[in-house]
Amino acid sequence: MTDERFEWISKRAYAIWEAAGRPSGRSQHHWEQAAKEREIMERTRASVDGEEILAKLRKKVAVSQAEDNASDIESDQHPNGRRLG
Repeated sequence: MTDERFEWISKRAYAIWEAAGRPSGRSQHHWEQAAKEREIMERTRASVDGEEILAKLRKKVAVSQAEDNASDIESDQHPNGRRLG
C-alpha cells in the first residue's frame, strides 16, 4: 500500500469514527469501510479531490451556456437573416 493511499484511508477511517460518535472497539470496521470507499474511488478513476468530475461539470455548463447564447442570437434575427433590434 502506498503512503498516500494509507494516509487517505487513515484519515477517512478517523472521520467515519468521529461521525459514528467515537465508539470504542470499532476501528477495524471503520478502516475496512474507508478502504472500500478508496477502492470504489480508484475503480471509478475518481481523484481524491474530484477534480475530473468538476472539469466535466464545468464543460457541460459551458456548452449549455454557449447553446443558450446561440439560441438567443437566433431568436433576435428576422427570418430572412436581418437582426430585429
